[in-house]
Amino acid sequence: MSEAIKQIVSEFEKPVIEIPSEIMDAIQCSRLDLSQNIPDPQMLVSKGNLPVCTRGNFSFVIGLPGARKSFLCSGIAGAFLNENGCMGLDNPNGSGKLLWIDTEQAPGHVAKIGRRLHRIAGLPTNINSDNIIIHMLREYQPPIRHKIFYACMNLYHPDFVVLDGVSDLIADPNSSEQSTSVINDLMAFTKEYDCHVLTVIHANVGSEKARGHLGSEALRKCETAIFAEADGDITVCKWAKTRDMRPDEFAFTIVEGLPIASNYAGKQSKIDKLKQIIKDSMPKLPNTISYSDLCTKIMKIANIKIDAAKKKVSAATEKKLIIKNEVGMYHLPTIDDKPSYLPF
Repeated sequence: MSEAIKQIVSEFEKPVIEIPSEIMDAIQCSRLDLSQNIPDPQMLVSKGNLPVCTRGNFSFVIGLPGARKSFLCSGIAGAFLNENGCMGLDNPNGSGKLLWIDTEQAPGHVAKIGRRLHRIAGLPTNINSDNIIIHMLREYQPPIRHKIFYACMNLYHPDFVVLDGVSDLIADPNSSEQSTSVINDLMAFTKEYDCHVLTVIHANVGSEKARGHLGSEALRKCETAIFAEADGDITVCKWAKTRDMRPDEFAFTIVEGLPIASNYAGKQSKIDKLKQIIKDSMPKLPNTISYSDLCTKIMKIANIKIDAAKKKVSAATEKKLIIKNEVGMYHLPTIDDKPSYLPF
């Protein structure tokens, strides 16, 4: 190779850089080694056979004020504490030590939570338990709360943590920098102490989304997010995010101060209502129906006027709940064109 070519090649060669020792240590520690037997994360709380809370991860509850978020957290924690589970959730791998950090309620309300947890666990309500540890941080400023939380993690080495709520550990939940920092701390804690952290973030008004940069960052990094919505005496719990297959939604009500699983049909969504109307209006395959006859049937079944019926036909066609053929007649989807979510 000529000197000229060597010179050209050398210009494209990447220079060797020195990597700081702490970064090299992190690279070595963080590389996946498939020669090691790395088990799946241990389930601490599940619904059926599907994980809800596992070691080494964090999750959070989303909800508006009055959605019974603290009751939901106590039910999830109760499922961890009681070998028989709680609130329709299960305990697949035994109990352990629970750390509960409350950042906003007065002592009297926190005491109610403590007695509730002891009742669920089958323990006396007037004796402190070594496995249920509760701290109240309402009176402290965010930086001190954060330090106390970290110190408690180091002191107790809990298996399951409820932090109600994480926004009170930072000064501004709308700060992207502070939000990213505190969520990174939660992830670090779950790895360092091999535990699960469940926390609470308020929802935006009129939305199922968690509030601020904090909510967005938590949703990106969490294992599970549950949206809690009150409907009278019932709280409906929907999965805003899961890492594994999504369990069935669930609901609970309060009976004698404890969260108890409730059968709840729920409010039908617009698409569910549309599916039901179409199912009741359409003839079975391979029969077809004209546009005018379909509108008439929908008007009768849904008790609506012609313009509203036409909109439903249009919406159902767009969502492929019904198919318009080449001669303008309507029929139910065939196997080839039926969306996977159709119930019929």
